[in-house]
Amino acid sequence: MWPEALLLCALCAGSLAADADTELSDSRRFQAYLHRHQYPVDCRDRPGVLTRAGMQPNGQMFNHDYFYGLGLGSQIVSLKFNFVMALLQGKIYHFPTSHYVNPLRCPSQSFDCYFARPTNCSLPVTSELAAPAGRPLAPREMHRKVDVMKLLWCFDLPRRRLSRLLGLAAVHSNAWYHGQLATFLFRPNDEMLAFRTEMLTAFDVNTSVSPRERWAGEISVHNGSCAAMHIRRTDKFKGRRREDRKTQIGFAGFAHSYKSWAYWQAPRPAQHVRVLLGSEDKATFGAMPPLLAPSVTYWIPGRYFVMGSFKDINDNNNRLMRTYARLQERMRDAQAAGGEAVAALVAAGAKKDEGMALVLQIIMMGECDALFGSYASNVAVLVHDLQHARQVARRQRMHAVDVNGRIYCGCGASFCMKVEKRAAREPRRGIRHMVDAFRGDNINAI
Repeated sequence: MWPEALLLCALCAGSLAADADTELSDSRRFQAYLHRHQYPVDCRDRPGVLTRAGMQPNGQMFNHDYFYGLGLGSQIVSLKFNFVMALLQGKIYHFPTSHYVNPLRCPSQSFDCYFARPTNCSLPVTSELAAPAGRPLAPREMHRKVDVMKLLWCFDLPRRRLSRLLGLAAVHSNAWYHGQLATFLFRPNDEMLAFRTEMLTAFDVNTSVSPRERWAGEISVHNGSCAAMHIRRTDKFKGRRREDRKTQIGFAGFAHSYKSWAYWQAPRPAQHVRVLLGSEDKATFGAMPPLLAPSVTYWIPGRYFVMGSFKDINDNNNRLMRTYARLQERMRDAQAAGGEAVAALVAAGAKKDEGMALVLQIIMMGECDALFGSYASNVAVLVHDLQHARQVARRQRMHAVDVNGRIYCGCGASFCMKVEKRAAREPRRGIRHMVDAFRGDNINAI
């Protein structure tokens, strides 16, 4: 046990080298602190905080909100920064809402619809955002005061301050803190866990290249001995708002990266590693399995998604919201017609939720041993966060390959692309200086 004075001195100097055991023990301290902070015995004297994004507790949209113009991955990445700011200010963090949530399945449209509620406290108003359904709230379960915080995209995490605040034994890498924040925030709720259980036996598997006999006797092809491969192919490389200025890597390039890793670095032979594929481009699921053989490839079937095609994020968001609006109108008509009409509409998939499938993909990719993708996509950022924390818990090394050769950046992918472009123009500036210069205030950095 470190003497307190020596510990504080070491933290101030940043001189403690965190080995695997220290990272593991500190991760447990981190999670325990977050639970104590977010789940107080009495909420009345603890101010809550909402992000100025999406829907207000009264059901109206925040003014000048642009959260709904973003992709789901970008929205989720931003939650880390508003959460840690609330933590530093001693406030209780609450999730914002997302247009990716089907309101017929979950009327609040909060991220609580996917993840476990980040706190036992509730907002002091009567609305679907304010309280768990089905029971009255005791006074001690509600905040007396709730503040609103602007949407934050990126800032330099005060790692030494966090380590002192949480009583950690060391100052860790930025990636370590991001992994721990993601582990707490993105715990699947009961409905997501049930969806995960369903998916274990519902994956599409490339049986022509990878016969089921290779995993016969197991409950699922997804057993944790997997590599996650996310391939973003469309809007990141096209149009006026193209973000990724690097050369687009084709299917063969992804396959070469994977095979090189499988030969030189993988802890298991390629024939024993399964590859969980994710992409907005349907061509991925036909092209990649033969290129990755003899590894088994599998993916979430298209029938679980609401959107059947993807052009760009603005088009996708507009079509998704129109689809949900039409479903709500059809549900109102069905409710007027009676119970059988409602049951028929639900059976036809009226409550299918685009975000459920996308979030489940991120969660299950986070359960794999390795990542292949591009940090120009927020999915890769989030999967890295979850995998990093998982590997810390297992005292194992992180295996992550960006096919464009990028280093992990824990901010929103668009923000990171802005930093990358600025670094190319001003190569003598440090990354921290550029992150501090943006501080997430520049909407054009998103």
